Amino acid sequence: MKQRYLFLLRFLGLSLVLFIFRHQLLGVYTSTLRLFLNLISPNYKIPPDLGGFIYSSSMTMIAFVALILATPKIPIGKRAGFIIIGMAIFLLIDWFGVQYMMFPQGRPPLDEDSFLRELYLSSKWILPFLLWIVMSYSYFGELLAVATTNSGVSTEE
Repeated sequence: MKQRYLFLLRFLGLSLVLFIFRHQLLGVYTSTLRLFLNLISPNYKIPPDLGGFIYSSSMTMIAFVALILATPKIPIGKRAGFIIIGMAIFLLIDWFGVQYMMFPQGRPPLDEDSFLRELYLSSKWILPFLLWIVMSYSYFGELLAVATTNSGVSTEE
């Protein structure tokens, strides 16, 4: 039980620290996305308020990074790899969403009631938790451990 509380405290602390620097993190992410859009599609006209549009991505990235950093027993090299892979996945999803769904050129943007638009926006909120579970499941260990008593009934530690 102590490990769970320590994990939650680390997650909360890291989330707060990252949240304090959210504008700087969003600036770096937006610049990276702009560079990626320019490299992949040099003729694509990048929307001027790209940072405002992907602001929710920065919030979900904070959750993902804090979850990875707070999970106990993940070696430093794997943490860095998980974070890099996760950021690449966020970048690919935002690239596709921005260029082909929200701000497509030569055709109208997807309707607000469009299934693809809703899927894109919803995936941004599910993605940090899904990535965290997939990447660090084998390190959960004591976070999910359940002890058994002498009577054979399971109880939490």
